[in-house]
Formats: sequence, structure tokens, C-alpha cells
Amino acid sequence: MKTTLSLLLACVSLSVLGQSQLYVLNEGRFDWNNGVIAEAPSLGVIDLATSSYAQIASFDSIAFATDLEVQGEHGYVCLENTVMKVDLATGDVLAEVALEGAQELALLDGMVYVTRGGLDQVTWGPLDLESHLVWLSADDLSLEGELPLASGPQYACQAICVHNGLVLVGVNNGWVWGGEVGLVGTFDPASGSYTEVDLGEMGKNPVALHEVDGAVLSVNNGDWSSTSVSRVVAGETLQASTEVLTDVAAGCNASSVVSADRLALQIDQEAGLRLVDGATGLGTGETLNPDAASAYSLAIHPISDMTFSGVTDFVSEGHVDIHDDLGNLIGSVQVGIAPGTLVWGEAATDNVNEHVQHETAWPAGTYDLQGRLVESLQATPGQVLLHVDSRGTVTKEVVVRMD
Repeated sequence: MKTTLSLLLACVSLSVLGQSQLYVLNEGRFDWNNGVIAEAPSLGVIDLATSSYAQIASFDSIAFATDLEVQGEHGYVCLENTVMKVDLATGDVLAEVALEGAQELALLDGMVYVTRGGLDQVTWGPLDLESHLVWLSADDLSLEGELPLASGPQYACQAICVHNGLVLVGVNNGWVWGGEVGLVGTFDPASGSYTEVDLGEMGKNPVALHEVDGAVLSVNNGDWSSTSVSRVVAGETLQASTEVLTDVAAGCNASSVVSADRLALQIDQEAGLRLVDGATGLGTGETLNPDAASAYSLAIHPISDMTFSGVTDFVSEGHVDIHDDLGNLIGSVQVGIAPGTLVWGEAATDNVNEHVQHETAWPAGTYDLQGRLVESLQATPGQVLLHVDSRGTVTKEVVVRMD
């Protein structure tokens, strides 16, 4: 009964806050030994109000998918040597462009910024590319610009994020075994300038970038047997500090922002998620969802702090586990094979107080999950109550016992 109540509470809370969809990019399964696509990559969506999953599009004849960004009614997808713009309602491909080595992307001011890297499938060496950062028109994906090697990243890039109107990229040379580097590059679209900061010997191989608490945290995989987190401050000058997480590896790099001021990070073969303080870049010593299965991808709701973890065996199935803000497993939704990227729709970033006031007409008071006003302390143990204050902010309470 506790699980049912928790799941119902999660749905009610997210419905009140106006956020109900989580987009899932499934990588599918490609048999590298035989060159056969066993299951094509696909894009789908989880409706949190019903805990149901629906496929939006399947990318047939494509071996793998690497990244997804959502803006309004459109999804922008990085696939094998390809970038696509997809209508999220119909699954129609609205635009498509061939882009060798496309890795990850970020959206800023009508542009789609794409990092590049990867392996040459003939020589199995790194791709020989003339640029590692390009930008496309968000309208039709036409090429708008690029940074050549002489004035941009000289090594392959993967991670990318937007921070204070700047585009930051993780320069890792990650497809050269033993040749990894640790740089974070900053491109200023307004001036066209590009600068880099060295993360130091322990900051090699940046694989994920997140905007956290006024800076950018870089998750670094080192030589794939160690992990560090660097805090980068980008502006007129670049500053970086690096914290080493000893004797652990970040595995598949699942990480996400928690409450805008911390980073949750999956460590390989560990249950739960380690937390890193955004203001310092240092580990907090805390574990989020300590009993959770190892996550392949991760998304944390920016308002409710509920955790959504992509879990997979990479062969036959994938699912998204849902944990509440107390770490309880409250649901699981079957999706495609290898859910590698989880992305919220834009409503998730709306101002919580403003959005609640616009979406609910509930006056201040205490309600049960059916929306009935609770007039007195006639609640029962296990009952979930929703408290609405004068600003429209909703908080929850689970009645533990009665005095």
C-alpha cells in the first residue's frame, strides 16, 4: 500500500507542477562483430501521469544513438554520423544532416552546437576531422559555422553544455587509448573567441558537463579506472579545481543535477549515487538512493527531486526506475534497449511557485490525494497529505503515526 500511495503522490505532485513527460533516447543494440542492427535506436516518452511509455520514432538502418535535446515540440537527436530534428508529437523527421563523428549537442539562441569525435570503422583509429565543434541552424539543421583545429579544439570532444550564454565542451581525445587529455573549452558565440583550461593530470578524459550552482562541473573518467570532478568557472578568465574520487570509475557516466546545487554521480558497480557539492566540487559523503540499481542514464526532476534512472542489460530490455525524494523505489517503466539519455520537457524548468499558481486553483490548506480538504487531524497512518501555502507552493507529508 505504501508503494501505491507514493506512486500516486508522485503523479499528483508532478501534475500540479505542470510537468508530466520524460523523453527517452534508446541506443538500441548493434552487433559489432557481425555488423547487424539487432534493434534500431528509438525515441520515446514516459507519461508520468499514467506511468506509461510510448515510442515516438525508430531510427532504422542506424547503428547507434548518442544524445538528445528537447526544445518545445521538437527533439534534436545525435545518431551515427547524423543529426536529426524530430516532431515530438508525430515522430516525423523534420530535418536531417550528415555529420561525421557527431557526439553530443546543446541548444543556444537558435543554434544547435555539436561536438565531434569517434572511431574510423575501417582503420579502428580515431576519426580524422577538420573540426571538433560545429553549429547548425535549429530551424533546418543547415551548417552555420565551425571551429577549425587552428582556432578551436585540437582533440576530439564529447560532453557539451551551455552556461551564461557560453558553450563549454569537454576535450578528451577519448578515442585514443592512453592518449586522453583533460581540457574544457569555452566558445563565446558573441565574440567568436575560444579559450581552454587544463584540468590537470587528474582531470583527464572529461565525459560529462553540468551547470551547477553558478559554475560547470566536469566528470572526468581518467584512464577509465579512476574518476575526478572538476569545477570550472567560465567568464573573462577560466579557473578550474579538481577533486579526485580515489579507486573508483564512473562507468557509463550517469550523472544529473540535484536541487540546482549538487551533482549526483553513478560510480561503476556501486548501488546508489554519490553526491558532489556544486559550490566546491567536493564530495558530500552522502549517497542518494543507496539501494538503487546501477544507472546507465539519469534525470532528476528539478522541482520534486524525484530520480529517474535508465537501467538495461544492453541485450534484451531497458527500463526506467523511479525513486521518490526519500530514496524509495516507487515505480518502473519498460522502455527500449539501452536507455542512454533522459531529457525533461521544457515545463520542468518553470518557476515552481509561478507555475503552481497558474496550474491549480487550490486555496491554502491541507488536502488528501483526492483533492478533499482535510479540516482536522482526522488523518490515518500511511495517509499522504498535500499542504498548499498562500503562495501556491505544494509540499507533502506522509502520516507516520497518530498521537
